[in-house]
Amino acid sequence: MQNIIRKIFYLQTNKEVMKKNLTSIDLFIIDAVKKRREALNITPNKLSVMIGLNRNFIYRIETLEYKEKYTPHHLNEIAKVLNCKIADFFPVPYLEQDCIEEYHEIRDRRRQELKK
Repeated sequence: MQNIIRKIFYLQTNKEVMKKNLTSIDLFIIDAVKKRREALNITPNKLSVMIGLNRNFIYRIETLEYKEKYTPHHLNEIAKVLNCKIADFFPVPYLEQDCIEEYHEIRDRRRQELKK
């Protein structure tokens, strides 16, 4: 039982750490793809295979446990498979957060961690 509790705590803590390594726009896009995928009852593994990538690719992005995120290339192929526009994965008209500032904060934090 203690192992399960530790694992749950680790996953929750790790997810919070990984969220801090993604900007608001990254998180918005990940969530938009996930919502569209779920609406069509497509599993993360199936979507990964459908776009020609490793079957764990989408899962790794959606769990926020890894540093992977979508590129425009991924989003283009996902839009084809999910029969929507790439624009459907982006906020309208934009996010209020300063995503460049977030990006720089993440970059600086990583640099500091590497120096330790």
